[in-house]
Amino acid sequence: MSQRGSEFVQQVLQDQLSAYINNKPQAGQAESIDLINPSTGAPIGSLATASAAQVDEAVAAARAAFAAPGWADDDGGRAETLRRLATLVHEHGDVIAYLDAIEAGKVHRLSIDEDVADVVANLRYFADLADHHDGRQVQTAGGWGWVRGVPIGVVGVVLPWNFPIAMLGWKVAPALAAGNALVLKPSEDSVLSALFFAELAREAGVPDGILNVLVGDGEHTGAALGRHDDIDMVTFTGSGQVGREFLRYAADSNLKRISLELGGRAAYIVDAEHTRNPGGIAEDIVGAAFGNAGQNCTATSRVVFVGEPEAYEKFAGALAEQALRFRVADPMSGEAAMGPVINGAARDRILAWVDEAIAAGASVLARQVDVPEGDGFWVAPTLLQNVPNSATLGTGEVFGPVAQVLRVDTREEAVELVNGEPYGLASTVWCEDLAMAKWWSDQVRVGTLALNGYSEGTVATPFGGLRQSGFWGRDNGPEALDGYRELMTVWVTTP
Repeated sequence: MSQRGSEFVQQVLQDQLSAYINNKPQAGQAESIDLINPSTGAPIGSLATASAAQVDEAVAAARAAFAAPGWADDDGGRAETLRRLATLVHEHGDVIAYLDAIEAGKVHRLSIDEDVADVVANLRYFADLADHHDGRQVQTAGGWGWVRGVPIGVVGVVLPWNFPIAMLGWKVAPALAAGNALVLKPSEDSVLSALFFAELAREAGVPDGILNVLVGDGEHTGAALGRHDDIDMVTFTGSGQVGREFLRYAADSNLKRISLELGGRAAYIVDAEHTRNPGGIAEDIVGAAFGNAGQNCTATSRVVFVGEPEAYEKFAGALAEQALRFRVADPMSGEAAMGPVINGAARDRILAWVDEAIAAGASVLARQVDVPEGDGFWVAPTLLQNVPNSATLGTGEVFGPVAQVLRVDTREEAVELVNGEPYGLASTVWCEDLAMAKWWSDQVRVGTLALNGYSEGTVATPFGGLRQSGFWGRDNGPEALDGYRELMTVWVTTP
């Protein structure tokens, strides 16, 4: 257990420090929320949320800090600050992982190796790009000029609960590197690591007012950021329903820029004709489906086998065997591959979807029975076959450790299963023939297509979706930096 992490939680709860404004923690002034440990179902404590006045105070602090010299106009200084922050995040990775484990059910060792490491990589990558301006020059008989990127201004950052620190890194690193000031709202289900990150940012030398953190719910704090006339942009990852609300908030206020990543229903396609050992890839598929308890926008919701029935039966057997081996345990333990789901409502909804699918005719291919007991929010990793489209699971994003397995005769059928969805975030294809892999990449329309192994790409590749999975912008890659800048034309008329 992390001693500093435990001490930090005690301090936050004792002093009700739910607002971090101008590099100073403040007590919340609005209604309290309960912080719950999903592994036990027990409360960590209650925390007062930020008030409407504190939202205005944070936005005003961000506006003043953005307008002041020394941040937006100092590319080299920002880069050095982000590098110092990356070092601090790395040094305190155990604390961050502890906070996400007790509050969001994240597996501690995986959080250190993957989530914290991802934040460090993002901060360092965008520090290197902080002074990277891909402008262009134009010259005519009447004059000459150039086009350059300038920071947008004040950015509202609204985070999901499933990857608390990783998604913070995806948003904060490029937004700060571009020269903006931020007001960040973590999900009310996972607030602690964002508050701790704010402390590290102050220690790294991020100026007063540049990074502000507010704890609150979506109905009040999130909506206030979306409607605020002095916020120039909101970036949000979460549900399509809430994403649509942010578009309405923008229309009703100052037409601020809105960038949305809204989830998906990823497929993992196995092209049996061009896969030497379909059963051998079962471990990768199970990890893609059940990692983070399936609470991932790119989690494999459907395993699509393209091949003959006899080959499918062998593949399905190997897949079921791997699913039963996927270890569900206390996130702080060394053997856990996944922990609980985020809360009781999520658990009950996931189980209801599974029961409904089975009642409608689906059959269980694999379902673990050896899961922790007690009051935690545990859901057994589950594979289903023959799920009808009439069941909610047949068309909805389950966001839990549940995947359906199906067989199709042709590649075209598999493509239609992906392209015919309203979602278009990510999918995986296993195909070991180079020419056919190229065919798949030409046919499947998603934001990220992984070939021969589940992946979301790297910090250098843009991440986002097509259709209803995304709107206006990408995380990661130089494209993310561009998303936090406006284009400005400077034109000089020839005398």
